[in-house]
Amino acid sequence: MADNSRAINRVFTRKVICDLIQGEHNDVFDYVVKRYTIDPETKSNGSLISEIYAYLGKQQRNEYYYMNTLLNKLLDGIHNVNTTTALSQVHIGHSIADFVMINGEGRVYEIKSDLDNFDRLYDQLKDYFRAFTKVSVLASIHELERTKQMLAKFGDMGESVGVYVLSADNTIFNRERSREPKEYPAMLDHSSIFKILRKYEYENVLLNYFGCIPKAKPVFYFRKCLDEFEKIPILDAQKLACQELKKRNRISIETFHSIQPELKAVIYFSGLSQEVPALNKLLQESYRG
Repeated sequence: MADNSRAINRVFTRKVICDLIQGEHNDVFDYVVKRYTIDPETKSNGSLISEIYAYLGKQQRNEYYYMNTLLNKLLDGIHNVNTTTALSQVHIGHSIADFVMINGEGRVYEIKSDLDNFDRLYDQLKDYFRAFTKVSVLASIHELERTKQMLAKFGDMGESVGVYVLSADNTIFNRERSREPKEYPAMLDHSSIFKILRKYEYENVLLNYFGCIPKAKPVFYFRKCLDEFEKIPILDAQKLACQELKKRNRISIETFHSIQPELKAVIYFSGLSQEVPALNKLLQESYRG
């Protein structure tokens, strides 16, 4: 395997974790262990995961590091796993939202890690505001001023965007550096909201609001459901959609708390909660390269 920094980014992915749980050797994991850890033969798999993650934190804070830190802060700190749902890689318009939190309301967090650029920020924010009323940027502390300067150019939309910073000591919600998002419903769009939902979810919304779901031939069914959805007042439609999104990624608080902190995001977002007992057993075992 070529010696490049992308390998370490791939450790915290569903493929690698599933291979390890199933007792299979994974070339990416073995390579990164040998490249970035010390005396791996004397350590458990869990210790090596922590060591690799610590390296990311010091040398190469990627999107996963930001997302995992945010998930730990929100679901293990500020909010409750039983009442809050987090989503990742949500397609909205022509953009993909890094992190969406659904509690009493929906909030989007656009992550700009040390490895990202800001080229598409304006278009990304526009897309997010078509489906959610509160949007924030989570950036590196080194990009704080640049982030604020760019948002200032985006008019009312930019002024409504929240700003959070991942500091050197892994704090995010620092009152001195942070700016809370303001509700900005002006750009909400029925179609953008509707297209986030899965078939059973938009059917639930229509059934909840109208008491029935429309009848149409399969080829016309999606369009018919969207037409009905567009009859719902936009704020009601957005609220009902969030209620459906909140039902995704259900996990017990006991299971969530039992996941090693460095792995919470990959387990949570990959739907691997049923594999946590097997994973925890693996993490306690000695590394066998």
